[in-house]
Amino acid sequence: MSEPLERIVRVRVEELVDLTRIRRDGRQPTPAELRAALPRGWVLDDDGEHAVRDRRLMFGESWVLIVGLVTFGTVALGLFWSTFPRGWRGVTRLGILLVAFVVIGGFVAPLVTRALHRR
Repeated sequence: MSEPLERIVRVRVEELVDLTRIRRDGRQPTPAELRAALPRGWVLDDDGEHAVRDRRLMFGESWVLIVGLVTFGTVALGLFWSTFPRGWRGVTRLGILLVAFVVIGGFVAPLVTRALHRR
């Protein structure tokens, strides 16, 4: 395949799974057997012949990323709260930190996660 798997929306199950390996006694595999044989991150489509990427919220290890970002962001805020200047300077500094947190958590972290999951 010339495209990375992340960009493919729908593929035939035969492209992801060796059906001869899961067939028994010449019968077609059941949907449960197909679901069990699909690679991580893929789910069986309603037609039973195609597979689609699993787009559920917090699928796989993304919950680790979310919990880590929230935890370390909270700890960082607690550690640096006493160093913030009072008044508008403190509010400005907090705003800059929140923007940096959103950029790192929303743009950089998914890029790193995708890079780590590539084969």
